[in-house]
Amino acid sequence: MDIEAGAKESNSKKIDVNPRTNGTNSTNLTKNPRTEEKKWKKPLKKALLLVNQNAGTGNAKGKVFRLISGLVKLGYEVITYPIIPKMNITSENIIEAYKSRVKLVACVGGDGTLNHVVNALMAATDKEKSSLPVLYIPSGTTNDYAKTLGLSGDVEKVIHGVEHSRVYRLDIGTFSDKYFNYVAAFGAFTNVSYATPQDQKNLLGYLAYLVNGLASAPVSLQTRYHLEVSHDGITEEGDYVFGAVSNATSVGGFKTPALANASLSDGLFEVILIKAPDALQEIGEILMAAGDGSFDNPHIKIFRTSEVTFRSDNDIDWTIDGEYGGAKKEVTVSVIPQAIRIYAED
Repeated sequence: MDIEAGAKESNSKKIDVNPRTNGTNSTNLTKNPRTEEKKWKKPLKKALLLVNQNAGTGNAKGKVFRLISGLVKLGYEVITYPIIPKMNITSENIIEAYKSRVKLVACVGGDGTLNHVVNALMAATDKEKSSLPVLYIPSGTTNDYAKTLGLSGDVEKVIHGVEHSRVYRLDIGTFSDKYFNYVAAFGAFTNVSYATPQDQKNLLGYLAYLVNGLASAPVSLQTRYHLEVSHDGITEEGDYVFGAVSNATSVGGFKTPALANASLSDGLFEVILIKAPDALQEIGEILMAAGDGSFDNPHIKIFRTSEVTFRSDNDIDWTIDGEYGGAKKEVTVSVIPQAIRIYAED
């Protein structure tokens, strides 16, 4: 009906369509409609960003601006803190203060930084599972856990993962009163990650681990730990040079076929135990067997479990996610299934 009315009007009145005329009708036809300007609105949701610029080779700061920009474009107000332990500006303190005010926790740093974030999130909730998802940009030296998750540190890819709600639901481990993401270990070479000075890590990267590992090899491989190991109704006793409870496909920067098929969300962790050999020359055979994945060696034992207890007459130093975990005579390591959500790259 409106079309018909427009046709009658065009027959009764001549319209000037000359672009050079000042006629009213011509002006109305050639004028572009006004574009409505978008007004900025303060975001209704908040993200907490924690930055450890000392992690790895110190390359974290180059990614921070792009990360903040990406989150802002997704509608987040980004609250940013540097990690400064000497001033008590730690993941634990910051997350405790903001836990009820944010919808996402992002961190830029190494696997050790992520360990602190996960511990803080678990301590900040009354439930066994954290409700806050984590955005992790790895910038450490070895990034074992990040490699297992397929996280390259590409800011744009992980922002895309946030946009499309792509998350991993991951198991974590309990170790005494602490939590860990991918490994709790004792014995040969396990102190290298936390004993290597940060300035060497910044300068040499992963080479620093190798240098310090070789330097400690004679002592590490000859130190024995007498233990009782209990799991799934079984208890065995022996002398060991190494033990690890892991949830990753690589440990210490090295991949091994023993962990190649490790699932990060099946409620089970992989346990690797290496018994102390009678002769020192057998150490080489053990390391070769572990390296090529054959494990055709009576000194190596691998099993999967949701809980394992280690008991010793003497204190044993442990490392957790590459950081010092304390000296313990007895510790029970157990799994909390799918306790943490971490954004995937998309």
